[in-house]
Amino acid sequence: MVVQSIEPATNPSKFIAPLPFLSVKQGFHFMLRTLAVSCAFAVASVLISSQSLSAAELTTKEVLDQKGDGPDGQGNTADDTWQFWFQLAHNKNQYGVLDLYSANVPKGGINRKVTGPIASKLKNPDDTVGWIYHSDWDGRMEGAWADKKTGLVMLHPYVEKRTHGAVAVSYKVPEDGKYHVTGKVKDLMVEPFKGVVGRLGMVEHDGFEWMVEVAEGGNKVKEVAKGGPYGDGDGRADGGDVDVKDVEAKKGQLIRLVISPRNWWGSDLTAIENLKIEKQ
Repeated sequence: MVVQSIEPATNPSKFIAPLPFLSVKQGFHFMLRTLAVSCAFAVASVLISSQSLSAAELTTKEVLDQKGDGPDGQGNTADDTWQFWFQLAHNKNQYGVLDLYSANVPKGGINRKVTGPIASKLKNPDDTVGWIYHSDWDGRMEGAWADKKTGLVMLHPYVEKRTHGAVAVSYKVPEDGKYHVTGKVKDLMVEPFKGVVGRLGMVEHDGFEWMVEVAEGGNKVKEVAKGGPYGDGDGRADGGDVDVKDVEAKKGQLIRLVISPRNWWGSDLTAIENLKIEKQ
């Protein structure tokens, strides 16, 4: 038996040209190209990660998620990226969290708290789930909703003790900076109230307005922009674009889109379409 000695690895060509039929020069170029591709992939991964940190889009998935994306697994709490709110009747600058997942409410509602059947005044009640308040609410329409059939995210204002209040969706800011808010809002119940109240000359429904605000928890820090009114005839468009740049916010603060009734809340079901918040 012939034993072949192992030669010390002193010849660079053994490493530079590891593939068959490659010269030393070709092998060197091959290694450089491989290194360049690897670096490109690494840079792309960092960029994608950075973009995902500072850009978000609201879809039905976020509304339907009962557990949310925060570590507490509770859904619609302070650690979630997207949160859903209602304006307090006694303090218009402060908001409370919509704290009840509608699928957890019995079909007939909760006696003296939430009337039912839940989502029954919406277009597709059997396919619509969302967030409402645990008391003093009409669970047939008021709240934040996701229609699984149409793919729409919707907000409906509320009334409490004759006070007509706004609802909002907020985005938790991941890092300090300026943000660009874009999307569309549209009135889905274009029907001015012309019943007995209208004939008597009393307050009628008069469309809705939107606002973009910066908040800390439920407390408004500042209003950045507003638009409308939209909806319910009188020469108004049914909806329009939201396009607000230079929304300056700090990490942990909230950028929120508010849907506010002008006079009467009862037919202000509003579609929130393609809502995106991106760091500039």
